[in-house]
Order: sequence, then structure tokens, then C-alpha cells
Amino acid sequence: MTEKVPILVVDDLPQNIQALEAIIEDMGFHIIKASSGNDALRLSLKHDFALILLDVQMPGMNGFEVARLIRSNPKTNHFPIIFVTAGMKDLLDQIEGYETGAVDYLMKPFEPVILCSKVKVFRELYLQRKVIERFYSNLEQLVEERTAELKQANETISHLAATDELTELYNRRYFNERLSAALSAARRHAYHLSMIMIDLDHFKTVNDTYGHSAGDLVLKTFADLLREMVRAEDVAARWGGEEFIVMLSHTASDAAAALAERIRTAFERHSDSASTIVLSASFGVVQLQESDDVDTFIRRADAALYRAKHEGRNRVVVG
Repeated sequence: MTEKVPILVVDDLPQNIQALEAIIEDMGFHIIKASSGNDALRLSLKHDFALILLDVQMPGMNGFEVARLIRSNPKTNHFPIIFVTAGMKDLLDQIEGYETGAVDYLMKPFEPVILCSKVKVFRELYLQRKVIERFYSNLEQLVEERTAELKQANETISHLAATDELTELYNRRYFNERLSAALSAARRHAYHLSMIMIDLDHFKTVNDTYGHSAGDLVLKTFADLLREMVRAEDVAARWGGEEFIVMLSHTASDAAAALAERIRTAFERHSDSASTIVLSASFGVVQLQESDDVDTFIRRADAALYRAKHEGRNRVVVG
């Protein structure tokens, strides 16, 4: 179906509007009528017109005044205006009309061929403008979609770069990045920072006895347990192999040790209820000290973990 092009016809005399309609009604226009300057201004804010046919001589606000107001409004100043008049008094009147921004004049009575040729030009310009607007609208939408896709892809890449593939916990590289920032923040704002280093007991035996698939399942099970029991603001990561590490902000060593004990108990209980494999883990807990840097903080946690394993495993040791 051919798109109807909106055109505004402004005249205080209905018979003049009817005369215009009779000539252009079959040219694909949607004709909107206004009988005064105020009506014309109101309608110009509601519609996107291809053309305004504006009578010059009207009571109240004349066509020149209406044209100036239309031109002064950023929402309507792009509408082409053709003045419709029974005749101009002199050249100054014509100049005044063009100075308002009008593009042409039509003289009454109308010559149908001239009228049709003029309005046809603006109908085609309107349709071309709409094609261009749709093109840029589609282009803008496409850019937005591609930008969103790129953002999602970058987020996915960042997530993959920070995540351990098997357990879907954070990986060692990401943990070290977060730990460095956390140390600075803890010292700057004077709050406690603790760390738990964890080793799954006798994990090599699990792999050797039940196979690596079973070992992977144990690792995933423990990772799920950490996700469930560690706060969202803390960082739990797979440190490597069967070792895990947790960083706890605003947490002293006693609270960290209590959390480690709850995790240890829950993991041990899991082997009684959901697995044929005996599961346990050893935990080393430390609190950040004034002399610590990233390396010494981690080494102290590792030393506490070594003590837990040396003392019989399946226990929590605070370093």
C-alpha cells in the first residue's frame, strides 16, 4: 500500500481548502486542515508534514506570522511552506514572505497543473527523507545491537579469562589481581583481611582408585560448596590441582577459621550422604599482618595449610 504523505492546508475559508483538496486528493496525500494560525501551530507540533500550504490573509494571525513561529521552533522549522494568496500587493510583500522562510507562492485561483507539479516535488522529497531516516534508524539500531554483542563478547572473554574451566571458580591469575587490590584497600581503610588455603586430602588416591572423572566430580563438588558458603563480596578460587584459596575482606582470623571449620564439616558430611568416596580437606587460615605483602601473605597461608596436613589432615590450622 502506498504511503500517505501528510500535508497541512491552512485557510480560514472552507471553500478554498475544498478547492485545493479537489486538485491534489488523488496524489497520495493525507490532507490535514487548519482554519486559523493557532490551529496550524498546534497541528504542526503533532505531525511530520511534507508541506504546509499556508494562506497569507487570515483574521487574527496572518500567514507571515504563522510562518515565522513555525520557523522559530526546532521541532517544526524543517517544514517547507508555500504561501497561498490571491495576489501580492507589491514586491516588498513577496520579500517579506520569503524572509519568513517560505519556499514558494501559489496564486489563487489555482492552476491545477502548476499546483500538482509543485506539491509533487515536496511529496517526493518527503518520501526520500523518510527512506533516509529509516536507513539511519536501522543503522543506529544495528550499531546498538553490534555494540551490545561486542560488550557481551568482551564480558564473556573477561569471564573466561578469570575463571577456572573445570570448577567455574575464579582462577589463580584473577585471585592474585584481586588480592593485590584488597591488600591496598585493607591497609588504606584499616580493616581486617584473612585468607584460607585449602587442600583436598588424599586426592591422588581418588584419581588412582576411581579415575579422573571421579576426581573432577570431587573438585566440582567442593567448588559448589565454596560458592554456597562464601560471601558474594569475598573471592574463592581454584589455586591449582586440588588446592583452593579464599580471600575474606573485613574478616579477622577467628571468623575465617570458623568459616573454614563449617566448610570442612560440610565437605566431610557430603561423603556420608552423597558419595562412595571418603572426602575431607585441610585448611590453613591467616590474617593480614603489617609486614605482609602478597607473596608473604600467601606463603603464611600455605605454611598453615602444611601444618594442617602434617598434623593429620581434615582440620583447620590458624597461622
